Amino acid sequence: MRKKLRISVVGINGIPARHGGFETCVDNVATRHSSAGLQVTVYCRSRNVTFDDKYYCGIKLVKLQSIGHKSLETISHTFLSLLHMLFQRKDIIHVYGVGNSIFIPFLKILGQKVVTSVDSLDWEREKWGKFAKWFLFNSAKIAVTFSDAVIVDSKSVQEYYKRVFKTETVYIPYGADMGRNADEGVLKKYGLTKDNYILFVGRLIPEKGVHRLIDSYVKLNTKKELVIIGGDWFTTEYIETLKQKAAGSNVRFLGFVYGDECRAVYSGAYLYVQPSEVDGTSPALLTAMGTGNCVVVNSIKENLETVGEAGLNYECNSADSLRERLQYLLDNKLIVDEYRQKALDRIKTVYSWDRVADSIAAVYEDILSGKKPRIDIYENPTSIDSVP
Repeated sequence: MRKKLRISVVGINGIPARHGGFETCVDNVATRHSSAGLQVTVYCRSRNVTFDDKYYCGIKLVKLQSIGHKSLETISHTFLSLLHMLFQRKDIIHVYGVGNSIFIPFLKILGQKVVTSVDSLDWEREKWGKFAKWFLFNSAKIAVTFSDAVIVDSKSVQEYYKRVFKTETVYIPYGADMGRNADEGVLKKYGLTKDNYILFVGRLIPEKGVHRLIDSYVKLNTKKELVIIGGDWFTTEYIETLKQKAAGSNVRFLGFVYGDECRAVYSGAYLYVQPSEVDGTSPALLTAMGTGNCVVVNSIKENLETVGEAGLNYECNSADSLRERLQYLLDNKLIVDEYRQKALDRIKTVYSWDRVADSIAAVYEDILSGKKPRIDIYENPTSIDSVP
């Protein structure tokens, strides 16, 4: 790929990634693109980024303000970012988040090449009211109409876009790093013991299904703890409800835990649960598999697609079914060990950040060459360094 290719990324909280699927993806992809010689600029929300330098792994960081409201934060920041971009040179603008698509027609009028990454079916999330859901659904229509390419992270979402919006999208999932390292010092810091807790990591919002996980856990016959990592700025009432459900039990809320410490907590878990009711290819689930966890997932299509034969599932949105599955695994350590290895094998063969970065770079190059990006580009990507 041309060494001076200029990429601007907008729509995320920022990097280095501290939470979130888009942030994790941009962190891993942009650092690889920068190392390969691309000029990458990432727009970050000032209040969500604690990294002080202007450059991160060769990536230029532009930090701008946003309105601190769940319905306005993303779109307000994206608006300011696009105003800033008007005075910058770039070849591709990569927009993350379907809600930002309302700006794409304006960018196309200016002759800009635009790639849009969408995350699951955002309008199905319970946190949104009727207007927000209507807005997000129609934003998806704008994205598929005006973007030069739309990237989805799940084949089931790809099928939905083809069926409902009559359009082809490019399937590129997230990746995951491999390695199980249950650092005893980190576990001790958080009062944890290896193999003595069930783990969930993610945003504490209703569609993640943590309420059902707690309902299941409190009925288990076990001395193992349930450890919950994560939080959210806009769902304080929901989080308080979770804590009330967990009162008097061995449920631990650790809040946000980042980086190597978070990987250590992943690595020390007995098993990992993904109870999400709406999702794409979950980076938290992939990380759990990459750190050698036996994983148990809610039976939505996206979760089943991610784990394949390398994880266990339970009846969709059923707390009783989840409880039965967890009790079975708590009573059968050999099964847990078997699925730990299966998870590692699947990450190694299917989910690679290098492959994700190569695939996204190939989308950029196809667009700039006047080609229509292949919908199956992830199955056969071209290395960044070998693209002419």
